[in-house]
This record gives sequence, C-alpha cells and structure tokens, in this order.
Amino acid sequence: MGLIVIILCVILFVLVCYLFFMQRELKRLRKELSIILKENTNGVMHTEFSSKEIKKLVQTINQQIAFVKQKESMVEHQNQQFTKMIRNISHDLRTPLTSALGYIDILQKSDCSEEEKLKNLKIIEERLQRLSELIDSFFEFAKIISDEGNIQMDVINVVAVLEKSISNHYEDFSSAKRMIQFHTSKRKISMISNETMLLRVFDNLIRNAYKHSRGDLEIKVKTGKEMTILFQNELLYPGLDVDKIFDEFYTIDISRTRGNTGLGLAIAKEFVEQLGGHISAQKKQDDLQIILTFPLEEK
Repeated sequence: MGLIVIILCVILFVLVCYLFFMQRELKRLRKELSIILKENTNGVMHTEFSSKEIKKLVQTINQQIAFVKQKESMVEHQNQQFTKMIRNISHDLRTPLTSALGYIDILQKSDCSEEEKLKNLKIIEERLQRLSELIDSFFEFAKIISDEGNIQMDVINVVAVLEKSISNHYEDFSSAKRMIQFHTSKRKISMISNETMLLRVFDNLIRNAYKHSRGDLEIKVKTGKEMTILFQNELLYPGLDVDKIFDEFYTIDISRTRGNTGLGLAIAKEFVEQLGGHISAQKKQDDLQIILTFPLEEK
C-alpha cells in the first residue's frame, strides 16, 4: 500500500511539474506572439516543449501569421497600385483638357483669321474627343472589374470574328503601308463564347499593335485540344515590360504621346479570362508575341 502511495505521489509531482512548465511555455509563447504582431516583424514562433499539441499549436499560429503577412502585403500593393492608378487617370485626363483650354484661350485672346480659327477649333474638337474616349474607357474598365452578371454564351465562328476585327482596322494599316497577315488552316472554328466580348479583345490587340509597333501584324490560329491565337509584331520601343503590359494603366513614357491609357490590354485580359481563356505575352528577339488560348470542348 505504501508503494502505491509513493508511485501516485511521484505521478502527481510529475503532472504538476508538467503543467507548470506547460503554463510557463504558454505564457512565453503569448509574449512572443505579442512581440511579433506589435513590431510587425517577419519572425515566427518556436518552441522546444515536448508536447505534440503545443508544437501543432505553434505551427498553426505560424501559418496564420504568414497568411496575415501575405494579406497585408497584398493590401499594401493594392494601395500602391490604386494611388498610381489615380495619378495616371489624373495625368491622362488633364493632358487633352489642358491642351483644349490652351487653344480656347488662344481663340479668345488673339486676332486669328477664319482659317486659323477653324484649324484651332478642329484641334479643340480632337482633344475633347480624346477626353471623351478616355472617360468612356475608364467607365468601361470599372464596369468590367465590378460586373458579376452572367455572360451570354453562344456558339460562334472564331475565324469570322477575327476577320471582322481585321476588316475594322484594315484601312488604318493600309494607309500606313502596313499589312495584317492572317494565317489559319480552317475557315470555321466553332467555340462557345460571347461574340461581342471576343470582338473587343481582337480589336484591342490589333489597335495596340497599330499604335505601338512597326511593320506588319501577323495573326496565326492553331487548333488541337485547345485553340491558340498568336498576335506577333515588331516592337516599337525596347522599354516594354511584358510582365506588366496587362496591368491596369501600365504605360511607358513614350506611349502617352501616342494616345494610350494602358487600358486596352487590361480590358482584353479581363474579357479573355471571363470567357474561360488565358492570355500571355513574351518577347521573341525584336518582336512582341501575345498568345491567347481557349478550350474547345463544350462547357
């Protein structure tokens, strides 16, 4: 009987010691977590305690810390992008407006001939038209990224939609002594999609190539398990960052003088992804390649 009492006392002592050290470890972990959160460091919690449950708790807390840090980083990045976006919008809207106001001031304060007045009024009209186009683009992009409605999908002929888009821009390329070379082995490629959205994607890509490239534009369509559409043209300037060209309002300095908001490719990307496709870009020597892929199986 005495032996049993001694064993029970030893067990009780061990349990008391275990609980004491566990409590002390929990207090230490609480302080460590408080320091990590307060000082906003990249540190993680650690423990040498032998309890598996304590180690699992520390592991879970570290995962949550990493998740919170990632979210904070994303929010900070989005805030920076939003600030940059507002700055770009302000710049893009102010440029044609300031120009138009300048020509209005000239008309009011100078003695111009009728010919000069008509010339200045024409310039003012162009600037205000440019301002209207910018505002329309901003509202369209805002609608795209906030619209959660269903997209009407139908069976369409992708080749026919591409040919329609090419014809829309044929005159611009032809007047600049440039060509759009269209290569496809099939006259009809059926796909479930939205014709209006797909046409806008093609229009934006062709218009981007016209404004920001030299020489001819080459368009190739290939089919297999999926459909691939390649847009390839010679780069007009080497400063293009292909990793950013689909970002909202991404521009390089020279592009602003050519009437670019950085929205055309961003809208194309949004539409392609909403239609279940993928869009990417890469440099190939002096050329820019934009690749669209769409699944051909029925949805």
